Amino acid sequence: MTLFDRGTLSCPRLVDYFLQAARPKERFAVGMEVEKLGTDPANGGALPYDGARRSVRAVLAAYHARRGGQTIHEGDHLIGLDGTWGTLSLEPGGQTEWSSRPAPTLDVLRIDLKAHLDVMRELEVALGIRWLDVGVHPTQAVAEAPWMPKARYVIMRDHLGARGRLAHRMMKQTTGIQAAFDFSSAEDWSRKFRTAALTMPVAVALFANSSRADGAETGWRSFRQAIWRETDPDRCGLPTVVFDPAFDIEAWVEHVLDVPAIFRYRHQGLVGAGGRPFREYLDRVGCDSVGIDDWELHLSTVFTEVRSYSYIEVRAHDLQPDPLILSVPAFWTGILYHDGALDAARELGAPYDSPAAWADAMERAARAALDDPELRDRAAQALGIAVHALRDGAACAGSSSDAAAPLLELAEARGITPAGAVR
Repeated sequence: MTLFDRGTLSCPRLVDYFLQAARPKERFAVGMEVEKLGTDPANGGALPYDGARRSVRAVLAAYHARRGGQTIHEGDHLIGLDGTWGTLSLEPGGQTEWSSRPAPTLDVLRIDLKAHLDVMRELEVALGIRWLDVGVHPTQAVAEAPWMPKARYVIMRDHLGARGRLAHRMMKQTTGIQAAFDFSSAEDWSRKFRTAALTMPVAVALFANSSRADGAETGWRSFRQAIWRETDPDRCGLPTVVFDPAFDIEAWVEHVLDVPAIFRYRHQGLVGAGGRPFREYLDRVGCDSVGIDDWELHLSTVFTEVRSYSYIEVRAHDLQPDPLILSVPAFWTGILYHDGALDAARELGAPYDSPAAWADAMERAARAALDDPELRDRAAQALGIAVHALRDGAACAGSSSDAAAPLLELAEARGITPAGAVR
């Protein structure tokens, strides 16, 4: 990535930030992030930060002892690990988030994911804890869930808490899976971003896995989706500009510039930004100027269902039981890394190509998931598209095993027969 001088950011240069990240198809990679929430089996509550055994700090230390890597501290607090295997970071309610290294194929990603999950299962036994496999803590009251000693989350707690009724529940009690994908050009970026956005209601229905909270059924199949809707309207959901057929990187940059900034980097560390749109900082100079590090920090606080850094990230998936986790990147690899699949998926999502239609479909997906007949039918078609694409040579599909196997396992778990074909 090209280095940027502080104080020289502008809309054209920020567009260039994305354009410089384009890479040829033969160099495409796939990545993922998996959040896990540990609990104390004695009371079902989320783990506190401190403690010799049943604590988040103990998890990080034990993981480091098994896999190595560099420890990351904030003051005296261990908040993460960085290794050849990826990173493990501390999330606001005591969740841990494993971020993979970019993998050249799903085969490699499968091996990396298995190595991570094997260690997590070892830690369950060694530390006497239990990992949840749902997208929202099903029993603990949000007020009883712990906060973690990390500056980022202290600032976010206050900022988001003032903007969304369920913002603290999002921070402390939700877990999900994200997947990341490359693009080859500005046109390819736009095509993939819009296709992912229009397919998102189907993905929400397929991966809904958070129906309980506070010890009772919520009336939602993905209560995690409902939580995100009441977190911060300025940075969640999907901006209306995405539904413009001319949507492109410049439009995305213009949108992100108007999102209120939560924090900035200063010499003393992370500080609150006061909720001013990032755009207001572009003309500042000297010690108050902004650089690319501030821009990337700001991008990390844009929580839309599809978002972009130097890659495109899809985010709307509840955490799945371990055997189904790989189905998330496999689904999107099939959809986004095959030209025919991209066309077919975009057509499949065409009925949702307006803010109102998309919002209605997302509502039905979160409430009923695959019990909604239309979404169930489209899920079967989307699975068929992805399966055929993976078998037809989608980028990053790999060749040492059936790359579509995770999707067939997902289809069996959901009681769906994949349908459709890539044209």
